[in-house]
Amino acid sequence: MSDDDGSPRILLVHESAKDRAARDKLAEAKRGLTAKVHDVRALLSSSDGKVSDDNIRNTLHGDIDRVATLDSKSLPDYEDGVNALQRDMDAVRHSIDQKVADQKEAERKEAERKEVERKEAERKEAERKEAERNNAEHQHDGQTNSETPAPDQNPPQPPAQDQNVFYASCAAVRAAGKAPIRVGEPGYDHRLDRDGDGVGCE
Repeated sequence: MSDDDGSPRILLVHESAKDRAARDKLAEAKRGLTAKVHDVRALLSSSDGKVSDDNIRNTLHGDIDRVATLDSKSLPDYEDGVNALQRDMDAVRHSIDQKVADQKEAERKEAERKEVERKEAERKEAERKEAERNNAEHQHDGQTNSETPAPDQNPPQPPAQDQNVFYASCAAVRAAGKAPIRVGEPGYDHRLDRDGDGVGCE
């Protein structure tokens, strides 16, 4: 296109403020999506082996592949992509927390199991020692009983005492080898017990 004199005509297209604002928002949305993809990749790298469900990480991988190649003129497309990645990241973080909680619960149960086993072992050991102690006591009692002689069924009888013994004086008692002489003994007489304490010829 040229003027009447043949020189080319320059057409100036003026961008409206609305169009410029839309273009800036779209560029900002693209940058936001790119930053989110970077964050997601970092989370995937740090969460390897730390989630309770690997399917959640697989979903995140798929969403990265989908939004990383997004080329759209529609702002909502980028916003939807960011929101989808954020939901996936939240799910991965929740899965990480769940695995940590599961591990702590497993450790708690294992500690409880070991404590029960320890107490059971202590109880059995105490029972074993008690049984050994009782057995030793029974054996000792048996040995004591076997060593103790049975009582004599016919114990020797003391010689019969002559109740008609008479001593005229303490000299006679001493001569007979019976001094001192006590109440109840043959030959005791109150005459021989001057102080009346039951023992004569002291």
